[in-house]
Amino acid sequence: MDAVALMGQTVVEAAKATADKGCIGPAKLVVFCNAPEDNPFMAGAFHGAGEPDCVINVGVSGPGVVSTALKKIPDGNLTDVADVVKKTAFKITRVGQLVAREASDRLGVPFGIVDLSLAPTPAVGDSVAHILEEMGLEQCGCHGTTAALALLNDAVKKGGIMASSHVGGLSGAFIPVTEDAGMIDAARSGALNLERLEAMTAVCSVGLDMINIPGDTPAEVIAAIIADEAAIGMVNSKTTAVRVIPAIGKKVGDELDFGGLLGGGPVMDVNMISPAKFISRGGRIPAPMQSLKN
Repeated sequence: MDAVALMGQTVVEAAKATADKGCIGPAKLVVFCNAPEDNPFMAGAFHGAGEPDCVINVGVSGPGVVSTALKKIPDGNLTDVADVVKKTAFKITRVGQLVAREASDRLGVPFGIVDLSLAPTPAVGDSVAHILEEMGLEQCGCHGTTAALALLNDAVKKGGIMASSHVGGLSGAFIPVTEDAGMIDAARSGALNLERLEAMTAVCSVGLDMINIPGDTPAEVIAAIIADEAAIGMVNSKTTAVRVIPAIGKKVGDELDFGGLLGGGPVMDVNMISPAKFISRGGRIPAPMQSLKN
């Protein structure tokens, strides 16, 4: 918990240090739990100790392709939906596998893994939220969102894993708010809040990602957000992460824009009831029972 508290302070300091640059600092800082070594997606990519000195890891993405495929079965049941997602994920990942092999051969560098994650961008037609809405949700964030995302994430993995000889990294659906046009709209309308996003992180890749929060959010509240995500990761033996951006000088409803693939969006509301005493206790939360499965 001492490290968690320190990271809460670091996020705030990074925002203040780059306040004149749109608080871009925290947008480049991800706090991971159970981080995979072969993740090719920024800003959480790193070259792990268990990897070769030089290796090609490839990330593929195609939310728009999946969304378009689902438009062809407007009246299909959820089994039909899962089947379409699996088949589409297979095709997308297969292309990534072929590109990775070709690059490996030309460069003379070992091929590592293909990460088959659905990673959105702010561009129209490239949204994970819009996939969920194509499944039947009026807007991402309403009740049913977590169930729809669980279906999507599972189908992506099942389809993609057959298309590549080496699947790794995060491999699932990402939900970075400012990088997803549908998520941005849902956050602006109030359909999507921090609590709903936290629930979604239990069934998808990574965690609370690219979320603008009020600039006066205390460091201990950010630390508690990190602790919650780490708890979800540890108990469920999955990768989770936090990348929140304190928007210095801005309040709930104001906009913060980063441009490019980082996008932009509204400052979202945060529960400011204090967890300070819990965070300041320090020490370690004992390892969950999974640690005894050996």
